[in-house]
Amino acid sequence: MRLPNLVRAAGGVLLLALLSGCVPTDASPQPEPTPTFVAPYASDEEALAAAEEAYAEYLRVINVTLRTAVVDEALFKSVAVGAELADAVSVYSRIAKEGKYSTADITFDQTSLQRYSTDGSPKELVTIYVCEDLSKAYLLDSDGNRVKDQSVPPRIVQISFDYSVDQETLLLSDRQPWVETSC
Repeated sequence: MRLPNLVRAAGGVLLLALLSGCVPTDASPQPEPTPTFVAPYASDEEALAAAEEAYAEYLRVINVTLRTAVVDEALFKSVAVGAELADAVSVYSRIAKEGKYSTADITFDQTSLQRYSTDGSPKELVTIYVCEDLSKAYLLDSDGNRVKDQSVPPRIVQISFDYSVDQETLLLSDRQPWVETSC
């Protein structure tokens, strides 16, 4: 015996109604995949060269600050980040407030790459060692007299950089002088 068309249609509608309850009505779209950080340098040599350039720019800002006794926070933000930025602004503001200045530049040489991290994070992307020379960059008081009689000998400094995606450059994030180790 055949089922009348009306019964078959009613069964189909009932089945469709039951199955539609299994499909969420408020299905949200899949989130867009977030872009992953890609290390910006093709080699260790490129990373070291970028770090040398970034540290030279950092020292340029420091040297200008020490010569003029003017702390330009925007300049510091263009070369440093995080606690290192806050420390640098604080230290050089105090030096300027005390009327101290320098007539020579802090310099560096003998750089070597300690680490170039390609793990997908812009934090502590590059760490280098440098020989920093402060021997001629002693501080003078407002009368032009040396604040300390002793010169600071050249010393090894370990420097770490974060990569700023916005500025597309390395920013100094940590600086650790090895006080007892000269170069």
